[in-house]
Amino acid sequence: MGTNKKLSSSIWVGGLILAIGSVLLLDRMDLLYFPYWLFSWKTLLIAIGVIFGINRKFEGIGWLVMILIGTFFLIDDIPGFPYDVDRYAFPVGIIVVGAFIVGRALLGSSRETSKSVSGDGLISLDEGGEDFFELTTVFGGTKKRVFSKKFRGGETTCIFGGTDLDLSQADIEGPVVIDVVQLFGGVKLIVPANWEVKSEITAILGGFDDKRSTPQALNPGKKLIITGFVMFGGVDIKSYN
Repeated sequence: MGTNKKLSSSIWVGGLILAIGSVLLLDRMDLLYFPYWLFSWKTLLIAIGVIFGINRKFEGIGWLVMILIGTFFLIDDIPGFPYDVDRYAFPVGIIVVGAFIVGRALLGSSRETSKSVSGDGLISLDEGGEDFFELTTVFGGTKKRVFSKKFRGGETTCIFGGTDLDLSQADIEGPVVIDVVQLFGGVKLIVPANWEVKSEITAILGGFDDKRSTPQALNPGKKLIITGFVMFGGVDIKSYN
């Protein structure tokens, strides 16, 4: 199933690149005319959001955030639009962030969770043995240590803040998933050196970096999958070994 998903993602990405190249070629050959705003970062962000949504079967909200951001700034480039988007950008952005946090919380409430920690303008520290976590960090910082020997994954939302997750004392049975949504922030994840860490993150002006320096034999039964959406930030993987 993982191979099929990777193949599907490659087909969508490759198809998008082929389509963009073909349209650009036709435009340069003066065979077709396309408006300038069609080839902008806003349109690209919308396209990435659509592909991300298809790959995730439109679960979660990360894909929707990308589409909304791209659409909001794109309409200002369309001739005849009567409003000045720049004037409303900040309040609309605040509304989108708030709606995103509420929507993510509501979607996550249907899942079995035992504890949620949020940081707002300060550093909050949480230590626990829960099997699943939900973290929300806005304009602040959150530090969390997990000691569960049957860790099943979690979700973290980080907006204009930082989140430190320490899983060095945790253990997993089979593949587990941590879903990350990050806007203008950073996430540091400390894991055992023998865990296999796989990134399935969609990053825009951001990145994923496995900084574990000491090569060790990976345990095939200890696989951590990082999914989600990162924009203007990064996810760093470290270990104490």
